[in-house]
Amino acid sequence: MTTRLRFTLILLTAGLLQATVLAEFRFLGVSVELLLLVTVLVAFHGGPERGAWVGLAASLIQDALTGAPFGIHALIYAPLAIGVSSLEDRTVGASSALNGLGLALVVASGSVLVSIAGLLFGQIAIPLETLGERALVAGFLTALIAKPVNEAIRWSVDGVVAGEIELRNPQNI
Repeated sequence: MTTRLRFTLILLTAGLLQATVLAEFRFLGVSVELLLLVTVLVAFHGGPERGAWVGLAASLIQDALTGAPFGIHALIYAPLAIGVSSLEDRTVGASSALNGLGLALVVASGSVLVSIAGLLFGQIAIPLETLGERALVAGFLTALIAKPVNEAIRWSVDGVVAGEIELRNPQNI
């Protein structure tokens, strides 16, 4: 299966989950930002170019799901993916807890930036008084589901399933 097909499968699945299952599970009125998580993880594992392209596609799906004008999320997702990719080199030896905290903060900052971009274009979705709190809750909720999504993203980038066993060729025995 080609990388483009794997990314398409991941994006369609993430969009479907975002619109159905995850939209029903809210904590303090906040849902998981799955499409933003996919963008961040692709940028982390696949580099800035892949991250930006997947971020563009994910942002257009997010715009379609939320009814926002097309391109509002793209103003944030693609540049955020490039920024995350540049940070990836600096966090190579970091612990899982530090990576999880960083992921939560990146998702929270992405949520805040999307809200600010929406505000600039006349889209008022979240009151400014609760914006920071809601963004942090979204970041931490998203970080909670990051482990299985991370495995799917690594598969889409590398084409290898985690824990895959390479069998010996019986002809060489």
